[in-house]
Amino acid sequence: MDFTSKDAPAKSKRKHVDWAAKTVRIELFIILTGSALLLAAASLYLGMSGGLATQKRFVDETKYQAVFLNIGQVYFGKINSINDKHLVLDDVFYVNCNTADGSNNCQQNGNNTYTLYKLGVNELHAPQDRMIINQSAVAYWENIKDSSKVVQAVGQYKKNPNAANQVNSGGTSGQNPGSSPTTTPPTNQNATP
Repeated sequence: MDFTSKDAPAKSKRKHVDWAAKTVRIELFIILTGSALLLAAASLYLGMSGGLATQKRFVDETKYQAVFLNIGQVYFGKINSINDKHLVLDDVFYVNCNTADGSNNCQQNGNNTYTLYKLGVNELHAPQDRMIINQSAVAYWENIKDSSKVVQAVGQYKKNPNAANQVNSGGTSGQNPGSSPTTTPPTNQNATP
């Protein structure tokens, strides 16, 4: 006996799937997950690097800074801008070592004198009084106290750039024992550290 009737409709067990709604949900999930990952990565980067202005907060804008390069040269000035790629140094000065024997090896010679030069005054290429230094070239930098010989020499230079300049030795008195201070010609426009 057959209890099914040929006239009875067959029951369909298929459900209708709304593909448009599923697609929107999947896209929303991808966007939210991607945004969360991006936000987490940015937070991790800022947290690990100390923020965008890590070094800037240490710059004392009322003081001069000494910027020590990897090659051994030191520049003095005011750090105007600093980030992870470069720093901008304004009002720039640098020191040259003058040895008694005429060599350039200041570390091994005890009779050294130092002369502070203003950037843009004596150089053949006449640079502007601003340096943009790649961070990869910087070993470190420091704020300088007002009592430093360099800052005092900068003050002397600013008062009278055309005055004859006294060259100081590495000692605290500014002279080598038993000798008189050496002066450079007035045309150099140097200051005394």
